[in-house]
Amino acid sequence: MQQRLAGVEVAPIPDRLGQIMHNHLLDRLNVAGRADYRLTVALDQSTQGYGIRPDAAATQEQLTLVATVTFTKLDGEEVIFTEDMRARTAYDLVLSDFASVQQREDSARRLVLELAERIHRRLALYFTRLETADGEG
Repeated sequence: MQQRLAGVEVAPIPDRLGQIMHNHLLDRLNVAGRADYRLTVALDQSTQGYGIRPDAAATQEQLTLVATVTFTKLDGEEVIFTEDMRARTAYDLVLSDFASVQQREDSARRLVLELAERIHRRLALYFTRLETADGEG
């Protein structure tokens, strides 16, 4: 399975969070040699404030990160699967804008790494099933 994972080309993912995910996936997949598959990921980030104070300011924020994952076989461009993966977290908003921004960035970084691990597990599951099917056929 590791040999098949190493044959996955990870397409560049825009923005800083995409760069973090891209690098983490490259490390986990141990990409080397000729690619047989392409992994494409699009990230979408949204926030929602809640826990409202009397002055109508939010005291907490919920961060949601959605990764739209497309896995393609390069010969013939056959799409093997497309899947949306979601991760969510919440953090407190404090009086210091700097601290709130740091919390938001740290939360987003943790979520993107969590999603990268889920993508890795999804690919490993696909290749495990493929090897099982090859062994039976």
